[in-house]
Order: sequence, then C-alpha cells, then structure tokens
Amino acid sequence: MKRFLTFFCAVAMSGAALSAQNTDTIKVSRHNSDTLVIILKEKHTADRQARKAERLAEKAQKPEYMVNVGYRRGYRADIELSSALTQQMGISSSHGFSFGNGLYVGGGAGFGAEFIPDFNTVPTYTVPVFADIKYSFNESIITPFVSMKGGAIADITNTGLRTFANPAVGLDIARFSLRLGYEYQLGFWGHLDGTHSHKVKIGVAYTF
Repeated sequence: MKRFLTFFCAVAMSGAALSAQNTDTIKVSRHNSDTLVIILKEKHTADRQARKAERLAEKAQKPEYMVNVGYRRGYRADIELSSALTQQMGISSSHGFSFGNGLYVGGGAGFGAEFIPDFNTVPTYTVPVFADIKYSFNESIITPFVSMKGGAIADITNTGLRTFANPAVGLDIARFSLRLGYEYQLGFWGHLDGTHSHKVKIGVAYTF
C-alpha cells in the first residue's frame, strides 16, 4: 500500500509541475506515515478569469463616445425625435432598465403634432404613453437592434383615444439610435372611435 501511495504521489507531482502556480500541496499524517495529497486547480478557470479581467480593462480604457451605452446594465433613459413623413412629428422619452445582455425594458411618454389634410393646416396635438422593449444584438459601438413600442395616444385637440403598436428595426451607434418602423393605430373612444391608420415612422434617439 505504501508503494502505491508513493507511486501515486510521484505521478500527481509530475502533473502538478505542469500547472506551476496553479498547484497547492498539503501534508496529511495517517498511522504514523506521511501521505502527500496534491490538489490541482483547474487551469482553464484561471485562464478564463484572466481573459475576463483583460476584457474589462479594455472596456474601461475606451473613450465614452466609443461605447454602446445602451448595452450596459442599469438604468437607462433616452429622448427621441420621430416623424411619419409630412403627417406626424413628435418627441418622446423612454425610461427603464437595461439587463446588460442586450435587453432593455421600459416605458415613456411624449408629445406630438399630426397634420391631417381634412383639417386644413391646423395641427392635431397628441400625447402618447407607451411600453418600450428593445433588444440590441451585441455590445459593439455599432450594432443592429429590434424594438417594440405599444400603448395609447390621446388626441388633446379634438378629444379622442386610440391604441398603437410600433415594431421597428434600427442601428445603435454609440449613444445614438436610428430607427425605422411601422405603426398601426386603432381608435376606440371619442371622435377616433372605430378609425385606424398605418404609418411608416423614422426616429433618431439619444441615450443618456
């Protein structure tokens, strides 16, 4: 038995030598004889931690304008200017939480003006309130994303309410986002009851 233990220790110590600093040795006393027990640490774990530290150091050295801020974990807010060609102009702000894996969930409100030919050149003022979900595909300074906004729009000029859904695709460029989407609106109260509309919307947002 003693020879077996000696042979085992020799083999273990040879493997430990390859691990260099990743090896610890302790001594256990049993029945008046010393037995060496070699504890080998997983080398790939240390390598993975080292690579992670290098990536974090690289991110810390990047200028702020070179970082996709919307990808970072934590509270996020943006302000967006949007337009549906000559029919609609608006400004809105979204506030929520970024999970650090590309997913953002939040909500917001805004103010808009719609130009309806039937009403001559007098604009109709609106207030949208919405939920906002966005997914960016990676943390690069330039990365594509998909998003969905949905909620209600109050017509404060002529008194009416409608729901809307606005799926979109776009591109994050550092703190800026360019968005192209389709918006469907369905009226359910006031002079908008039963009406519906389809719009192609573009938007430019800045993330704080």
